[in-house]
Amino acid sequence: MTSLHGFNLKKSVITVSLALSLGIVGLPSVSTDNGFIAKAYAAESKGQGKKGGKATGGSTGAHGGKKGVYKRGAADQSIDAILSAEESSEDSDRPAWAGKNATAPKPGGGSKGSDTRKGDLFGDLYIILRDDNGVPILVKWVDGQQVIYPGSGSTEGWYVQPLDASGNPIPLDAEGHPVDESKVVEVELGRLNIARAPEKVLDHSLVEALAKLSSATVVTLDPAGRLVVDGVAIDSPLENLALFKAIVSTPAVDGIITLTATATVDGKTVTYSFPISLEQAGLVAAAAIAAASDKTGTLTTDEVMYIAKFFGLDTQLSTFVSTWNYERDDVYTDDLKVWILEGVDTNGDGVFDVYYPKEVVIRDVVEFNTVTPIVDDGNGIDSFAQAADDSVQVIEYVHDNALDQ
Repeated sequence: MTSLHGFNLKKSVITVSLALSLGIVGLPSVSTDNGFIAKAYAAESKGQGKKGGKATGGSTGAHGGKKGVYKRGAADQSIDAILSAEESSEDSDRPAWAGKNATAPKPGGGSKGSDTRKGDLFGDLYIILRDDNGVPILVKWVDGQQVIYPGSGSTEGWYVQPLDASGNPIPLDAEGHPVDESKVVEVELGRLNIARAPEKVLDHSLVEALAKLSSATVVTLDPAGRLVVDGVAIDSPLENLALFKAIVSTPAVDGIITLTATATVDGKTVTYSFPISLEQAGLVAAAAIAAASDKTGTLTTDEVMYIAKFFGLDTQLSTFVSTWNYERDDVYTDDLKVWILEGVDTNGDGVFDVYYPKEVVIRDVVEFNTVTPIVDDGNGIDSFAQAADDSVQVIEYVHDNALDQ
């Protein structure tokens, strides 16, 4: 059984050059013999607008011989059909229980009552004040001043704190509503709305992913950190979201998270499993939610936490990221490279007429964004979101530029 067991991340880059010479895109391979995977993918700051990245003008190409990293197949169409019945014509990102015009009670929360904070309903799809682990910070406003919940005692009368576009707290009225609702910032889920699909959809997707992983001869990671099975990346948004959910929800035993799924095959019950070291799990989970999201967008702390909340895993994710550390330079090293085609204008007419293969260092050409740190300590939900968004940016760059290796 192929596995993703603990390899020292900083040491793993030693074998990247060998992997490249063997035709592996950026990362060394793992075999069933040694049970290890070395990884060099990354995250930490962000930038905007790649479409060729820095110093690559006119580069073109495809990755893996495909039109793009994401395959829009039957799975995507079927989930769109499932979600279309749930989406309103005004805002397809907002479930019926969220937002100012909620038409249904929040799952598990009942209708508005003495035990339900109205701020919860409002804050579920808006940027709100959180601690370093992603937990909403409760507040109330007294005489125009914000008061932070002390951490003990009844939470009745305390509310989540919406933030404006500059990250400043928006004053609330006595019932927890923003005094100026025009300043709130919505969290756009985009393709991650698939998290609202019926549970059986993601269960099936997890079976599909683990069936591939458990029977693989070689498992690697692509430059963005996505799992690659015998040379083929797991790029299905549903399968990646199912992997994210499974990693966050599965407790580690002796430093190993063993993902499992059971299915009926030819009338027989079959269990698929795939172990991942706790050390590697955070990076794989970050890349998985990145691969499930919009390939041209960004990921934020609130977006990640809302997806976890849809799964009922916000507490587990908060615990998971509390001790998980991420540093981009430890992941996207100088050894992590891809080949692109660089255009050259040989006759001065402003049109590229000759293209040359060129090997580029990922972190030199991808313009990363910067997730605003909640606490600048390298861990917590902000660091996890940074890792995930870095993966999104690499996926887009590779999709738009990288040659088939």
